[in-house]
Amino acid sequence: MNPIWKVFDRVLDVMAVMAGVVLVFICGAVCYTIFMRFIFNQTTIWITQTTEYGLLWIVFLATAWLLREGGHITTDIIYSTLSDGAKRRLDIVMFLAGAVACAICLYYSVAYTYDSIVNHVTDVRAVTVPKADIFFIIPVGFFLLTVQFLRMVWGKLAAAGR
Repeated sequence: MNPIWKVFDRVLDVMAVMAGVVLVFICGAVCYTIFMRFIFNQTTIWITQTTEYGLLWIVFLATAWLLREGGHITTDIIYSTLSDGAKRRLDIVMFLAGAVACAICLYYSVAYTYDSIVNHVTDVRAVTVPKADIFFIIPVGFFLLTVQFLRMVWGKLAAAGR
């Protein structure tokens, strides 16, 4: 395996673990706020905002890993009836479509994050947070998704050449 792909896979693995850590944090934070509300009749105002951000981060930390692992839901009623060559061609088209869609989202998410940095946009709720600090994970996630989709296209094309 190419050393670049080893590093890429390691990045995806680390990000998936980070997503798991964020999920555990969210569960603990929600349990904490429920405990505080029912036992001490006090609530923690930052929990809702933090869990919303955590859910966003979980998605973009783990999606490229999930794509690599083939964990996305698929419907294979038609796919299972196709020949191997037709499956490979359909996979290439679908992976290319995914790469293009993710590249478009990458462009717009970079533009939004850049605009948030330049204009010092903040999210003013329970805790005031610079939006760029929260949303920079979106372009990172879309970049990794785009690369993973293109990697899958390359793998299908290489398999076709054998």
